Amino acid sequence: MKITFIYPDVIGSANYTGIFNLGIGLLSSVLKKAGFETSLIHISQPITKVDFIKQLEKTDADVYAFSTTTPMFNFVSEWAGWIKQNNPNKLIVVGGAHAILNPEEIFKTRAVDFVCNGEGEYSLLELCNVLNQKQPVSGISGIWSRQGDKIIKTANRLLITDLDQLPFPDRTIFNHKQLMEGKEQMFFVMGSRGCPYNCPYCCNQSIRQNIAGQQPWVRFRSVDNVIAEIQAVLKLYPQTKFIGFYDDILALKKDWFAEFTEKYKNQIKLPFRCNMRANYLAQEETTKMMYESGCCRVIIGLESGNEALRNGILQRNMPDQIILEAARLCKKYKIEFATFNMVGLPGEGAKEILDTIKLNARINADFTYTSIFYPFPNTGLHKLCQERNLLTARIITDYVEGSCLNFDLPTMARIIFVRNFFRPLMNMYCLIYKLPDKINKSAEKILDAFLSSKIVAITLFSLANFLFAFIRENKILAGFINRLKLIGKLRKISLFHSRVKQR
Repeated sequence: MKITFIYPDVIGSANYTGIFNLGIGLLSSVLKKAGFETSLIHISQPITKVDFIKQLEKTDADVYAFSTTTPMFNFVSEWAGWIKQNNPNKLIVVGGAHAILNPEEIFKTRAVDFVCNGEGEYSLLELCNVLNQKQPVSGISGIWSRQGDKIIKTANRLLITDLDQLPFPDRTIFNHKQLMEGKEQMFFVMGSRGCPYNCPYCCNQSIRQNIAGQQPWVRFRSVDNVIAEIQAVLKLYPQTKFIGFYDDILALKKDWFAEFTEKYKNQIKLPFRCNMRANYLAQEETTKMMYESGCCRVIIGLESGNEALRNGILQRNMPDQIILEAARLCKKYKIEFATFNMVGLPGEGAKEILDTIKLNARINADFTYTSIFYPFPNTGLHKLCQERNLLTARIITDYVEGSCLNFDLPTMARIIFVRNFFRPLMNMYCLIYKLPDKINKSAEKILDAFLSSKIVAITLFSLANFLFAFIRENKILAGFINRLKLIGKLRKISLFHSRVKQR
């Protein structure tokens, strides 16, 4: 039996070529190990029905399996309909974060036959085994099914406690050279699953509530298993100069992290980047281990620069002082300090947005990732947005183009402008903070007033946003800018590579 995965990975940039999906890689490897044939349709640009059907005909699969996030589900709904229109006998299963957060929503798409409501490796395998034996589907833990007009729900499947039992993700179904990370001579690995924190804007919290119950949610692979995967992938991609870790907090388990950093620096000897929380980085022992093992960039969830907002509705429990100390230690050990930031939060005004830019300027962040807040279904902040009547029917397919919340025109223009030009704005405040005390306060007030102006937002910001979107969606212009960015990234990675080799 043939299973084709369909991966909607469309973010709106004309030259975006997609990223590796670890979940699909794991699902494919589990199915292949059991003797099934798998393939992938990876869609990173808008596609017509005719071209989509052509790709289906090349695979001629028995089952089509979608992995979807909430912003991507509108694509999944449309494409699933195209599959059934072309061949009503094909079976469609949908999994991924959105399927766990809101499985009932998935079944509103009549073309969907099954929903994988949890960790999918063994649920999908059991489903494929039953289908291959032409037996009726019933009672498969973690698989909801459609029978006529009825939705048959089953109990959640127990979480995989021993992650080492899973085969390494199948990377061969992806075209690594065409992926964004392939062009940057890097690849991604994940050593753990789960995050112990309860940030109300994050889908992690709701996914845990939906499928984990009393089971251990945070699970780590053995260090040796992670190292073995990296070594295997390096044989597959020998041109690799940099490695990224998807884990929410790589140093969450102190003993595990100490063993990992020691073995990584002795057996891999390549620069890497990872995600962390600032309170772990503020412990010098951790930051020192990261430096010695080859970490060259660390990314924290700063989210909001306004302390009241960050520790209030975002429930981060992260004072400014901890973030400042984490940044100081990273500078000390020459580790690039990068931040995840959100704008367009409920309860956020112009002042709070500027606070986010200013805190990044105070720590002089080496790199910033900025997105527009998206309320994932069944999360705490989604419920808050419902209570405040902020939700609209606006369809947003990425975290750049706009907000689905009910903001007025000046506020929306400011949110998009800050998202688009966050780094230049941060640099302006960095320059102001370097001025003499008698000048910098006045300069800061002038810039604050300019960026908070409704007239400026409606006129200048709206025009700048239009030009930004035009360039982003123009293949030639976007290609030129992306090429310049790629050259800069490759130079940076080469610099990281040289530094690590010299340690």
